[in-house]
Amino acid sequence: MKFSAKLLWKIITLLFFAGNVLLLILIIISGTTQHYPVNRFYWVEADTNGIPNASSLTRWTFWGACGEVNDKTVCGENLSPAYPISPVDNFKTKENVPKRFISERDAFYYLSRFAFCFFWIALAFVGISFILFIFSWFSRYLLQVVFILMAFGCLFNVCAVIFQTAVTAMAKSSFHGDDRHAKIGASLMGIAWASAVVSIFEFVSLTTWFASSKLREYYQGDSLTEKHHNNFFHRESEPLNVPEPMMSPDAYSPNPNTNMVNDSNGPVTNPNGINNNEAVGSPNLPIVQEQITTPLPAVVPAEESRHKGINFFTIRRSHKPNPDDVSV
Repeated sequence: MKFSAKLLWKIITLLFFAGNVLLLILIIISGTTQHYPVNRFYWVEADTNGIPNASSLTRWTFWGACGEVNDKTVCGENLSPAYPISPVDNFKTKENVPKRFISERDAFYYLSRFAFCFFWIALAFVGISFILFIFSWFSRYLLQVVFILMAFGCLFNVCAVIFQTAVTAMAKSSFHGDDRHAKIGASLMGIAWASAVVSIFEFVSLTTWFASSKLREYYQGDSLTEKHHNNFFHRESEPLNVPEPMMSPDAYSPNPNTNMVNDSNGPVTNPNGINNNEAVGSPNLPIVQEQITTPLPAVVPAEESRHKGINFFTIRRSHKPNPDDVSV
């Protein structure tokens, strides 16, 4: 069931990608051909009768201003990239041009040109995302690249539609303000907004997948860590076996039964914990014992003993204790 739901999500997202690319292509080819239905696509249609160098009815498409014949868009040879919806710039005159096109000329000019550029950028990002999304079915990391590309594609697509809608609505209002007929091309404007909605859906879908995958990795991280703790590369730490202190073979070892003398006047005890003064019976009776001072053997560090073949820290004695060291 989980596999089927994931496969269904991939197929639906793939169809939306293909639809978004197709809608953007339809926007871009408007005004470039006389064939149906592309010859019915335009942003705004207005009455330009009386304006020099303009036909009686003008339709602004993606590539420029075209005439209208029998409800068909007929474009001439004056098409160019980033063609603005601005009669002042289109027809090179201010005569009989609505006043708003003159007073707000920069707004019409730059909104149109930015919309033109943003549509191309959106098509580039969405098109690359569409191609990579097909290969991302075999690579999870490639799907992350698609998510990043689609984020930019959605941004530019929505901004292009907003800019184009704004300049189209302003142009219609300007012609109406001069008592001229004007209407917005429902077909092309509907295609533009459909592409924006589809791109938003794609971005939300990829965002949902990206967030769910990150959450799944986060919640599975602890269990995966515990699972790999005991594998070949993650062994549990064990206490090191530290070797016993090394002593010289000719070092003198005192007899464990020999009584030790305390330098102070306190009680004298042997290694078995018995008070020698009490064993003798007289606490004031001096006891003569040997006090042998034997230096402690040097302890070889564990790390150095493992890495060095020769032990330089072993202390050897070349002479036996002197009998003169006996104290009374």
